[in-house]
Amino acid sequence: MPSDLPDDLSLLLALDVLLRERHVTRAAKRLGITQSAASQRLARLREFFGDALLAPGRPLLALTPRAQALADPLAQALASLRAAIQAGAPFDPSTSERRFVLLGNDLLEAAALPRLMPILAREAPRVAVQVDRADADFVKRLEWGTADMAFVPEFLVPPSLRQLRLPDERFVTLMREGHPAASRRLTLERYLELGHVLIAPHGMPGSLVDRALEAVGRRRRVVAQVQHFVTVPFLVAASDLVVTCPAAVAALAAPFGLRAARPPVELGLDRVSAVWHERVHDDPGHRWLRAQLVNVVGAPPASRHALRGRRLE
Repeated sequence: MPSDLPDDLSLLLALDVLLRERHVTRAAKRLGITQSAASQRLARLREFFGDALLAPGRPLLALTPRAQALADPLAQALASLRAAIQAGAPFDPSTSERRFVLLGNDLLEAAALPRLMPILAREAPRVAVQVDRADADFVKRLEWGTADMAFVPEFLVPPSLRQLRLPDERFVTLMREGHPAASRRLTLERYLELGHVLIAPHGMPGSLVDRALEAVGRRRRVVAQVQHFVTVPFLVAASDLVVTCPAAVAALAAPFGLRAARPPVELGLDRVSAVWHERVHDDPGHRWLRAQLVNVVGAPPASRHALRGRRLE
């Protein structure tokens, strides 16, 4: 068993990416090298540790027990090293080639990136942004430095993270123009007679709407379940299905001419926070990124304008 570091410390960076991606081709892309070069580095790592590290599996490679033991300590060590290197370093957006990783869903991608990219093109032409899904490990990714910020429901934010609450969004029920239910007030009975679309980003059944209905002893009929918010306008516009979702989705749906109605069940407000780890709070580059994102997603939601003039029944 090795007792020292590899002669080439870049192998540890490659190992961290390989263990997270569990896919040689994807790891190569993240590392900016060829698949052949990534395979060579994996071979060298296997020789150094005397372990296969990654074993055949489907759809992703499987971590050996040795790799599982290495993954978290390695990620934490690299996060500390990155923080040490960046500590106090100046940040000039006009020349920086830094890559920022944001965690969120496709609604963040569709609503924020089109407004953020012109800012980057104008002020930080070499800065890159990558959006990954905000999964259950988002806290670890922020702690380890493999992500810079996450956009998650407020109730998921632990006390260990800094947060900025984004403007609250109400929930609306969207349906196509000319829908049979669009001409009448949407009562609970009419609502429950309709076919519904469920947006489940993690593929799990159930939702805030279903829990609210269960609390009053009722149940809706979910006809279609999708993982992505941007799918919804296409699906609702082409059918008699309805969807109950944050009003921000209405901004994306504006070109489809959908009607918005007030849900006939109390859902409260959709509260989302931008969160980051304490260790990057004073980092100049991170402060700059936060300022841009506050301008983009911290302003009053565009959906309020998208719904202006439409009757909420």
